[in-house]
Amino acid sequence: MNAGVRLVQSYLYLNGYFTVSELPVIRQGRGGSFHEVTDLDVLALRFPRAEYVVPGGRPGPRDDLRMRTDPVLVGSGDDVDVIIGEVKEGKARINDSLRSPEALQTALRRVGCCPPALEARTVEALRAEGEATLSADEAGIPARIRLVAFGSGRTGDRNGYEVVSLEHVAEFLDRHLDRYHHVLNPADFGDTALGLLHLLRKLR
Repeated sequence: MNAGVRLVQSYLYLNGYFTVSELPVIRQGRGGSFHEVTDLDVLALRFPRAEYVVPGGRPGPRDDLRMRTDPVLVGSGDDVDVIIGEVKEGKARINDSLRSPEALQTALRRVGCCPPALEARTVEALRAEGEATLSADEAGIPARIRLVAFGSGRTGDRNGYEVVSLEHVAEFLDRHLDRYHHVLNPADFGDTALGLLHLLRKLR
């Protein structure tokens, strides 16, 4: 896993997402052999009321500390949020291989948010618009699925995908660890990038 993917995975973790990184996309050839087409840098899922909470000691939420999420990434809707992400240390962009039906089908089936009857429509929406929505009536659980490119460049919407700059990612991690240093100081993080940034603060 490269440094950019590690950084993005830490960012998603602090914002309440469950992640899978570098997921292989496999295709079966005509002769029955199999080969890897590409891999999904980051696949992330977040439930709408996910929070990073430190209980305040008394029963109930009144005294709990709720850590802030990034409004650039996390919306206020009630849908499950699914991100199919590409990470570049250069210019942020979505490769054609990530837009391929095989890659998008692999992502949708790995998350399990899309009923088979809606898969083709959802794949086409992602290929054309970079985003697809599934209602509760259609899928059982409402979901928003989107393509997000992480890399250099300005954060915001592009033609067919969203961009979150790696500079923004790094700044969020710095601000978060500084803001909650007194809370997180005793913690040991298994996440490599987050653990290193946290250790550097402990050593100051």
